Amino acid sequence: MPLKALEKAAAQLRLAQTVQLSPTIVIGLGGSGTYTARRLKRLMELRYGLPPLIQFLYLDCDQNAFASKPELAEVMEEEVSLSIQNPEQILEDARRGVGTYEPMRDWLPDGLRVSILRNAIGAGGIRPVGRFAFFSQLPSFQQKFQGALRNAQAIEQQLETLLGERAGSIKIDPNQLRLYVVGSLCGGTGSSLFLDVAILVRHFIRQQAPNATPSVIGIFYLPSVFQNVPTLRTDLAFFNIILANAYAALMELEYFCDAETLRKNPLTFRYPHIGEITVSDAVYDEDFVVESFTPDGNRLLRAEEVFEMVARSLLADIGSPVGAQIRTADANIRTVLTMEPCPVTKKRRVIHGLGATSVALPVTELLERGALRIVKEFLADRLLGNPLPAAELDAEINSFLQTNRLDERGDRNDLLEALLTAGEEKFTYSRRRTREELEKEAGGSEVQQAQYVANWVENELNRIRTEVVPEADRIVRDRKLQVLQSAVGAISGKLQSLAKEKGLRAARSFLEQLIVVFESVQKELTNEQNEHETNVRPSLENQIANQVAFLRSLQGLWGSIKALGRVDEQAMETALNALEELGKKEVLAVARQHALELLGSETPIDGQPSLLKRLKDWLQQIDLAIAKAERVKKECDSKLSTRFQVTPTGSTYTLEQWVISPSEFDHWLERLGIKIDDASVNAMWQALGENWEQQLKTLNESSETNLLERLASSLADSLQRKLQGLNIMDVIEEKRRTDEKQRLDVIMGTMIRVCQPFWSAPKNPPGGTVYQFFSAFTVPIESQDDPRFREIQSLAEDLTRQYGYQPQFVHNGYPFAIDMVVRVYGARGFYLTSTEEMRNKYEQKRQNPQTAAMLHLDKRFLDLLPKLHPEAS
Repeated sequence: MPLKALEKAAAQLRLAQTVQLSPTIVIGLGGSGTYTARRLKRLMELRYGLPPLIQFLYLDCDQNAFASKPELAEVMEEEVSLSIQNPEQILEDARRGVGTYEPMRDWLPDGLRVSILRNAIGAGGIRPVGRFAFFSQLPSFQQKFQGALRNAQAIEQQLETLLGERAGSIKIDPNQLRLYVVGSLCGGTGSSLFLDVAILVRHFIRQQAPNATPSVIGIFYLPSVFQNVPTLRTDLAFFNIILANAYAALMELEYFCDAETLRKNPLTFRYPHIGEITVSDAVYDEDFVVESFTPDGNRLLRAEEVFEMVARSLLADIGSPVGAQIRTADANIRTVLTMEPCPVTKKRRVIHGLGATSVALPVTELLERGALRIVKEFLADRLLGNPLPAAELDAEINSFLQTNRLDERGDRNDLLEALLTAGEEKFTYSRRRTREELEKEAGGSEVQQAQYVANWVENELNRIRTEVVPEADRIVRDRKLQVLQSAVGAISGKLQSLAKEKGLRAARSFLEQLIVVFESVQKELTNEQNEHETNVRPSLENQIANQVAFLRSLQGLWGSIKALGRVDEQAMETALNALEELGKKEVLAVARQHALELLGSETPIDGQPSLLKRLKDWLQQIDLAIAKAERVKKECDSKLSTRFQVTPTGSTYTLEQWVISPSEFDHWLERLGIKIDDASVNAMWQALGENWEQQLKTLNESSETNLLERLASSLADSLQRKLQGLNIMDVIEEKRRTDEKQRLDVIMGTMIRVCQPFWSAPKNPPGGTVYQFFSAFTVPIESQDDPRFREIQSLAEDLTRQYGYQPQFVHNGYPFAIDMVVRVYGARGFYLTSTEEMRNKYEQKRQNPQTAAMLHLDKRFLDLLPKLHPEAS
């Protein structure tokens, strides 16, 4: 699956000449029509990189038709779901002629069952069921279509908003409205809606835009498109229904495109909420039928490939000047078809065929490979990297701890000091008096001084316990969150720096070792705290108590005599020193206890996890991120090793040929300068997040696919700049000057040879008439004097001459492809060889009144409409 993130880089619209556009609405009917219309919109996004200026509507009974798929445009409130909550009640009201659904009685067949509509899984191949669903949801369709019509007519304002000054290069005729209706004539939904939708849109346009001249173009799939759908391949009975449906629908299509007959015998339809509409002219201006093969035997195996071909054909018609050339040719073609009707039926030949193919630069694939190579190298060498060697790791740890004052190992107390420091001042304890100051304050004899000091020491010890320790606790509590956040920020910054410089594995090895360091610090602080509480504090308190007791023992004459020997002074100094040491150690014990909580508390600190808890969580996230990055790298390897298959297995029709082969991709990437550089590395880091935690979150919460898309998306602008100036014409000219000339000629010849209409009509129609042909090439060169243009023109004209038509050459502003479209006009339904089998199944169903009632949209049609084959009528 291509990387969607690179679509912006591959999409380039260059308006190098005046372009003519008409307000356009594309309506997809049923599953196949919805798929085709959504794919067309997606191709417009891919090719031009702009929101499409075309309006889209999708109608289906199956809700799955609107589901998100990478190859299709998202459904942006453009759907009309035909599922119904109460179909049986509506059916009963319609049969009884009650309420707004009474007009359905005109055509409802007996025995119709509609309960399938409640499940939103389709119409079961039963055409009246699909029509019933549509009639039930007419207000929704009317509202959506009228909104689309308003938006289509406002295309000039949209262009000015989207393109600014470039909008002047586009000429709009707001009254030349074009509607494309795409669907199948085989199943239960598309084949049941094509007639009423055409009738109703013309009715709504007459009401809402009376000055508009609408052209309604139908593109309809026939049964061969679906013959390889697995469910149909094994269900022959259902495929027979599809064949019969297609024959009935083709009968209706030819009849309601016969303007002469309808003018003579107009037919009136009644619609709920709308009323009567009389049809007296052709409902479609052009009708294209599409099968899975061309007259020369080339085929597309899968239905989705056929849808792709039609979407590409419509892209050329709607999204380039080819459409204007087709419409210019249409006038002449219609004149010829009017003058040369079918010799057998004497009716106008209203069935047409189409085909499309292209030669292209595989820009998206080329850019995808370039982006994958860049992302892979980023993942391997920048994001993942390698672990730090032991010596470098130790140096990084030591430098980081010391630089950020987080070293608490051995004699270092950086963490405790940080907790105790408020502003510029570190909180600690120091005694407020020296011995001499206390003796002086006491006055009197040595005995009196000893008693005074003893009292002061006891009071100060009490103050340490009741004031100093609580104050230290308050300061440390106030500082703890700040210290924690500072440490987390420093570590986060270091990890981000290491990851950017040396990769996640280097950051992981640093983080793992840092956890070991802090766990050893935690153990060391715990031991110190236990030692303080068990030994240090009791020892100092005992020492103080002993000295205080001694000083108090100095009483009377004997005490005076003992004091004369300076024993009292020694006791005072010992008590004061022990007091000061105890005070300092008590302050440190407070800080140490909080440091232990900061390091490893199970309880959050003001809502924040402890440091080790945070670091271990990061380590787990890094492990997950490394595993995710390895899986994404593996995905890059897988995508890079995938071989491109331009033509799907079983198909013999090439929708697109590449001028640059996959084996040349790496060479062209080097030529374009698409490789990893500092700018791309920075862009990818930025795509992961602004900081370390955001980057980890992105890596871990994104799926592998989304992560790859995110990284590739960050490269899109750079890749687009490197594509500037690349043009398929330059590549072709360059290659034709080398030994690849023969290969290029084969590619061009194959494009022209296979680009035939997808239908089963014979090469020559019966009765001596001829088909009318239109073919065109889109080339990204404006001037016909350009040697490259003349070379392509000469080659194409030589190759197309054998098919009997003269191609036109149109500049379309898209630099990466040469598209070829072909239109063949002038068949009747019975010209198609495939209709013989359809006719047989139709006739079988007509023999049974119950199945015959389900063949046509309206029970009046059974006797009214002629068969496709004249002899059958």
